[in-house]
This record gives sequence, structure tokens and C-alpha cells, in this order.
Amino acid sequence: MIDPDEHEIAAIQAASPMAGEYLESIGKTDLAVLTDAEWLTLLEVIVTAYQDALAQRLDSGSHPAPPLPGRAA
Repeated sequence: MIDPDEHEIAAIQAASPMAGEYLESIGKTDLAVLTDAEWLTLLEVIVTAYQDALAQRLDSGSHPAPPLPGRAA
């Protein structure tokens, strides 16, 4: 992601603890030792938490979506 906006940064910050919680739940912190299934689950946790946080932030109405590139706000 190049130049994340404030919504994306907030979503990343919300997803980070979820990733840590998952790793703690399986007792592993070294990504190199994750099985394929654990790695895919970690990615799913991160992507889902990111998408949920971003959607919640944008759906709340208090933080309008940024304008699309090439369009006036």
C-alpha cells in the first residue's frame, strides 16, 4: 500500500493486535516456523480485521471516504 490514508492507517492499527492474539493463541511468534495452514490463518485474521475496521470506520459516517483519484472532492 503506497501512501495509506488515515482510514487505512487506522485499519492497520486495528488489525495488528488481532494478528498478535492469533500468534499467541498458537504459541508461535517466529513466522518462519508456521505451518502452511497457520500462515494462511494468520493472513485471514489480518485481512479480515483490516477490512472490518476499515468498513466500520467508513460506515460510521463520521469519517467520509477519501475522494477517488482524479475526482474532485
